[in-house]
Amino acid sequence: MNSITANELKRNGVAGIERVMLASHDSSVMVDVRGKTKYVILSADEFNQYREYQLDQAIKEAEQSLANNEFEIIKNFDGYAQVLEKEIKDGI
Repeated sequence: MNSITANELKRNGVAGIERVMLASHDSSVMVDVRGKTKYVILSADEFNQYREYQLDQAIKEAEQSLANNEFEIIKNFDGYAQVLEKEIKDGI
């Protein structure tokens, strides 16, 4: 996977990204900021494939939890929403 510096990206914009993608025949480009890779730019097709993979994994995990009887039924949605908000706030 080829890369582009943040300065090149700032100067050349999308044309710079396309140049790097075409030069490498790769549909993704790493963006280097101060010498370290900080971002990755993907083509829309590659991003969609990645999202589909993530969703497939989530479905498999949910199916496995159901098969192993590892779930609970939420009867008080408002109370559960408060618990989730607290967990998110606390970084759990």
